[in-house]
Amino acid sequence: GDGPSPTVVAQAVVVLYAVRANGQIFGDAYLLRLPDGRLCVRRLDLEGWRLRIPAGRPVLYRTEEYVPLDAFPGITYEVDEPRQELSLEIPPRHFTETLVEGMPNRFVQPTLPGVGGFGNYDFFYSASPEKKRLDGQLEVGLFNAMGVGIGGFLATDLGEQRRLIRLDSTWTRDFPGEARTLVIGDAVGTNGIWGRAVRYGGIRYGTNFATTPGLVTMPLPSLRGESALPTTAELYIDGVLRQSTGLSPGPFRLDNLPVVSGQGEVQLVVRDLLGREQVITQAYYASSLLLRSGLTDDSYEVGAERSHFGTRSNDYGRLFAVAQFRKGFSDNVTGEARLELLRDQQTAGLGGAVALENVGVVTGAVALSHGPHGQGRLASIGFERQVRRYVSFGLRSQWTSEDFTQLGLESRQRAPLRVTSGNIGMAAAGYGSLGIGYARQDYRDHLHKEVASASYGISIARSTSLIVSAFRSLAGDHAQSYSVTLSMGFGERSSASVARTGQASASQSTVQVQQNLPGGSGTGYRVLAGTDANGGRTEAGLFLQTRSGTYMVEAGRIARLNAYRASASGAVGVVDGRAFLSRRLSESFGVAHVPGFSNVAVYVNNQMVGSTDAEGYAVLPVLLAYQANPVRIETEDLPFDAQIDAVSMDVIPFFRSGAAVRFPVQPSHGALLTVVLENGTPMPLGSLARIVGRDGEFPVAQRGEVYVVGLGEKSRLSLTWRGQACEFDIEMNKELGPLPKIGPFTCKGVSR
Repeated sequence: GDGPSPTVVAQAVVVLYAVRANGQIFGDAYLLRLPDGRLCVRRLDLEGWRLRIPAGRPVLYRTEEYVPLDAFPGITYEVDEPRQELSLEIPPRHFTETLVEGMPNRFVQPTLPGVGGFGNYDFFYSASPEKKRLDGQLEVGLFNAMGVGIGGFLATDLGEQRRLIRLDSTWTRDFPGEARTLVIGDAVGTNGIWGRAVRYGGIRYGTNFATTPGLVTMPLPSLRGESALPTTAELYIDGVLRQSTGLSPGPFRLDNLPVVSGQGEVQLVVRDLLGREQVITQAYYASSLLLRSGLTDDSYEVGAERSHFGTRSNDYGRLFAVAQFRKGFSDNVTGEARLELLRDQQTAGLGGAVALENVGVVTGAVALSHGPHGQGRLASIGFERQVRRYVSFGLRSQWTSEDFTQLGLESRQRAPLRVTSGNIGMAAAGYGSLGIGYARQDYRDHLHKEVASASYGISIARSTSLIVSAFRSLAGDHAQSYSVTLSMGFGERSSASVARTGQASASQSTVQVQQNLPGGSGTGYRVLAGTDANGGRTEAGLFLQTRSGTYMVEAGRIARLNAYRASASGAVGVVDGRAFLSRRLSESFGVAHVPGFSNVAVYVNNQMVGSTDAEGYAVLPVLLAYQANPVRIETEDLPFDAQIDAVSMDVIPFFRSGAAVRFPVQPSHGALLTVVLENGTPMPLGSLARIVGRDGEFPVAQRGEVYVVGLGEKSRLSLTWRGQACEFDIEMNKELGPLPKIGPFTCKGVSR
């Protein structure tokens, strides 16, 4: 090893003692008594007791390494020779540290998909006295082990002036183990602190934390302590018990505590076996603006800007390249660098976020640009303080010089002189929550824009809440509006609401009752009545959801005019070579197969999503990518004699890809057999029967009867008794009934 070489001892005495440390029994251990009377403990035993090995020279006796007890400062011990017992008092600092992860960062490799695909459709029809119109949105996807390709299209006014507009076309390849993604095609760029998000067509490669959902990216608080005895620790976060765990003696550290963003307090209550209690309290401030120490987030993009998305299929403009890099230099400091390159302009900047302990987070950035109009500058500063009680607020302001330019601005467009925004939030138990927002943009070439908004919400009673909101423009036309909504819930899916909205041009009042669609197949409805400036208003709608689609029909009457709407959405999917109809497949999805069993309920995350069809298949329309989705079947829907090896399985799909889940369930006939020997007497009690070619044994009971499950239409049965064996064939058919009694069968070659 790397430590000092041991001292070789030729003469010593090895003794076996029962060891008790800090009042706890550690078991028996071989100790070495040196000629000078000192006691030594085997290195192997010390490691088993979780003690840190001191830096001094160990003792080597007959190839075994020992460490003197007096090498541990502060350790005291007493030997009870009549009882052959060693009692130790060990300070906690000599134990190795116990590490407990509050939010373990476990990565589970998803299952590579086979070749498959999907096609989503949404059609919307509207009819009024002036016009009838049919619009549609289509999406086509193809996936395999190399990624997923998706193309979207918008079909407008299919009845008359037909137009088909291409939306996004992308090929996405994820690398979950590395938390990185390659995108080829249309995408939305990253923006960071001071950049502008733009649509473009090209290539992006960079970090994608969504491929590892268990990875905690923001810094989380940790707690430290120590105990000389085994300990039970209870973790409270903002007064709520979140975790209870047992700790071994010695120092301990709880990392990645499961807190939410904002300011709060964590408290650890530690109780040892003697009932002694210590409380460790620590305030924290967690923010998604920060990266954990050492964690990086980078993105590299090359492409062409895209304009008029949704109205034109292929309107691409200037070529550009962007590189952005973020790093957590510590749990309190995150830095950022961004570079934008175009043919006639270049922009570069630095930024970062700094956590002020238990107060909030300050963000800032500076950038320089060079373009057709010359040099430009940008500066940005912001502050965020988020708490779950009392007052939270945030402020942000950004300034640019006259000639500053950046990606996302047209060649002749000037950046705003100043952009300022702020928000205040107040929450108190029993008094509701209040939010106030403000934003202002100052321009160089036209009038400024300035708006303010406010909202207040309070829970009046169980499932009943009141929400009030208001908006006002402080510049220009000084437009303003308000809304008041009282909502009440009835059960899991039904609700009612009363609302009043008003603005300068018109006001309206409505009463609405609705029932939302269930997670699986079912119906819903919506009924609305109200008044506005044009008179009365009534609407009614009916919604239907099946395993193959979602459908809606609505009718309304406003100002003595009737209007009608209808929509249909669904999908066609292909997984594992099998095509199926489904509700819209907007996420990852799958197909569960219970071979040979129909009408078996299938659940995902304990929510029923459907039942198996005549061939035993059920569609799983929504699965979370890169997460373990628990899929289970209802055992009560299976026959009594079915052989079930598993009723629940975890499915971990790739992004927008399909997964096949096959449950190991098969028909298994059971029968009560009567077996006799060649002389006609019953097969001996305790004989064992088994189906040839399958696992499992079945004991023979009184009168030579044995109940056997797992029989096929034709099976061969083997019986053994005291080293003797016989075999015979069994045929099953439906005429025998669900639990038939068959026999007698003669076991030839076996005698008592």
